[in-house]
Amino acid sequence: MAKSKNMSTSQRLGCESLLGCIFESWSPRRRKPSLPEKERKTKDYLPPKSTTATNPKTLPRKSTDSSSQSKPRKSSDSARKSLSSSASPRPESKTFSPNGVMGNIIVKQQPAVNSTDVAQTSSRWEGKMVNYRNSPEALKRMGNEEYCRGRFGEALVFYERAILADPKTPTYWSNKSAALISLGRLLEAYDACEEALRLNPNYERAHQRLASLQLRLGEAEKALCHYNQAGKYTETKHIEQVEDVIKCLRRCDEARRSKQWNVVLNETCFMISCGADSSPRVYALQTEALLHLQRQEEAYDVYQKGIKRFDIDCYIKIFGLSITSYLLMVGAQVYIAAGRFEDAVTASRQAARLDPSNEDVNVVDRKARAVAEARLSGNLLFNASKFEAASVVYTEGLDQDPYNALLLCNRAASRFKIGLYEKAVEDSTVAINLQPSYRKARRRRADSYAKLGKWQQAIQDYEFLMMETPGDEDTRRALAVANVRFRKQIGGNVRFKGSGLVVVNEMGVLG
Repeated sequence: MAKSKNMSTSQRLGCESLLGCIFESWSPRRRKPSLPEKERKTKDYLPPKSTTATNPKTLPRKSTDSSSQSKPRKSSDSARKSLSSSASPRPESKTFSPNGVMGNIIVKQQPAVNSTDVAQTSSRWEGKMVNYRNSPEALKRMGNEEYCRGRFGEALVFYERAILADPKTPTYWSNKSAALISLGRLLEAYDACEEALRLNPNYERAHQRLASLQLRLGEAEKALCHYNQAGKYTETKHIEQVEDVIKCLRRCDEARRSKQWNVVLNETCFMISCGADSSPRVYALQTEALLHLQRQEEAYDVYQKGIKRFDIDCYIKIFGLSITSYLLMVGAQVYIAAGRFEDAVTASRQAARLDPSNEDVNVVDRKARAVAEARLSGNLLFNASKFEAASVVYTEGLDQDPYNALLLCNRAASRFKIGLYEKAVEDSTVAINLQPSYRKARRRRADSYAKLGKWQQAIQDYEFLMMETPGDEDTRRALAVANVRFRKQIGGNVRFKGSGLVVVNEMGVLG
């Protein structure tokens, strides 16, 4: 009985060893890359499954076995890397970010980094490493750090979060205005500064920022008032700039009444150099001067630069009804010159609604309606092949605005159709002088020259058009025909030298 019991014990031990080998070869824990023999003994003693750490950062980095320290553990390192990449870190773990924030703790600011580092770390704040439940002061400090690094959009986010947490602290509103100024959003910065001063009327820094904003927007008299309340933040050069702008505005008003448009143009350029570089009023004065000097393309560019986004309510709040009406009136004149008659009618109506007693505004409103009606009626007649009647209607529109390039070009087309080629050349030439890049007017003048047999002038216009649009096949064919006709007329070969036409025959250059 004892023998059989001993046999059973040995058999059981053999079976256990066999099962142990099988378990060792097929266990999921042993499916990692194979380890060196000296390390296997250490790795066999793994903690139970229930006590295994889920965070890869808590795993031991080095084995306690002295023999394993002498040889590199390539396979275990690769396994650990794959495990750490697949496992997600604990949400409460604190990791450092490049901008000096570790979780909810602000650490010491790092040295200044170059522009490439700033571009690489600009997105680290956005919803990943920032706890927006921090105190408003902590959010403000984070915003100041971003502002000093030149990341004004990120700084604005922090200031707005601080305002949401504590909307009654004027510092947050003032810092928000600084970020908005750096982003070029001056009208929003204006509102933020006013809110800061509403919360603390004696806030000198906010007075200084609002004064600088008003100087840039052309409100020089208001800027002078706030500079006087800015205390230590006001410098002598600021007062001098404001006084210069005030004097220039007065001279502009006098020159405008006497229609000295060159004086207006010079004064506006000087005001922009003095700091009024974002003033809609200054740019509107400059635009009006350029329009009266027949520099329509420059006027359009200046107006678009000075008034990028026209918010009537905001403009009325900052500049008042009369100046806002003036800005709309100048915009209507610009749209008339550019042929945008529907926009001109809309702007003139708004200007007349804001300042109905202004005679200049009413004149522009009538002009916009007249030229819009003339263009619409003339186009209908032209499309119906009633070219002479269309020419008469275009002339009526030009009586209201003699220097409208679009109506001049359309009348040139009508006169071309009825055989008045000389008149068509005249209208096209005036339109080109007003807008040198007006391709349609240049093409109509070239066709009119061709009908008159003035091949040299026609070739010059066709060549100019080909330089602008090399792929225009119609212009290419017309140029080829003009070259052939001119060659027959002169009896030589035609080529261009610079901007002039040179004709060469058997005897040499004719000129």
